[in-house]
Amino acid sequence: MQKHKWLIISLVLSVFLMFFRFSHGIIQQDNYTGYAQALPDSVSKISFFESRLFPGLPILIYLATFLVQNYYLAGYLITSLSFIGSYFLLYKLTNSKLSILPLVFPPVLLNIASLIDTEFPFIFLILLGYFLIKKEKFAWAFMAIGLSVWFRLAGVAVMAGVFMYFLIEKRLRKFVTYLPYFLIPVAAFLIYNVYFFGPANPFYQVFTYKALHPARISLGVIQLAEDLLRAFRWGWYRILISGLAYMLLFAVLWVKSIKIRSLPFWIITGIYFFTLTVNLVPFLENLGRYLAPTVPLFWIIFHSRVKSNKWVYFLLPVSFVVAIL
Repeated sequence: MQKHKWLIISLVLSVFLMFFRFSHGIIQQDNYTGYAQALPDSVSKISFFESRLFPGLPILIYLATFLVQNYYLAGYLITSLSFIGSYFLLYKLTNSKLSILPLVFPPVLLNIASLIDTEFPFIFLILLGYFLIKKEKFAWAFMAIGLSVWFRLAGVAVMAGVFMYFLIEKRLRKFVTYLPYFLIPVAAFLIYNVYFFGPANPFYQVFTYKALHPARISLGVIQLAEDLLRAFRWGWYRILISGLAYMLLFAVLWVKSIKIRSLPFWIITGIYFFTLTVNLVPFLENLGRYLAPTVPLFWIIFHSRVKSNKWVYFLLPVSFVVAIL
């Protein structure tokens, strides 16, 4: 118990934030519970805005509801279990008692740990894939990364990073051998879309997003620049300062992590490239959330430099204060 005290403390704080936000009507990033309630027969009838959501989280909520009999509780349970699973994977990978840090800081991570959202299930699957690759259990690793596509399209970018690593390590034949294990869950996802949205819509969520924002489709990096100007002109200084802080943090971390023969580096780079290429609206105010899955990977690279409990004593309260404001 003492060994994992920071996990327990962080869980208590995240549950408190869940109750606090729930009392203020802040429950989920999007209507995942509504999507889950439409399963399995009424998905084709859900609203246009809900149908753009990737179905991994709604399906998990639907299944967990058989256990807890409440859609919201099921969603919170999935977030919490993904949070706990991510911690133990990081602990196994780094043997660091401070492995809770990249799951609660920057503040956006503690924030999303208190919401029903896709980030922590996605983080868990990416860490699981990385862990299994390190154990050379490639079939299960590639399948875990393939399952991540059910939650976020960035799972494809993660596999692109894995490809670059295998290419540089001159293990391309092994990558090709196990690639079908990634493609199986991806193909199942496309079949899901065809079943519910018709044979012309295997990539339904991508084209639905474009239909929602027809006038604002551009490169992500261009959208980011436009959002910076918009925040400054309209006096949204909190969004501007927060966005700039995350831009600086993630840029510095990436530069310091450059190592051509490093798997975490290439996965991070894949997620970066995807995020700055695929336009997501609004961009600036959500930049920290979009890049949050890279933080645990940075921890794998830099954890040996952080050994003092003082970091948690300082950073965890900072995240909690920022999250609750």
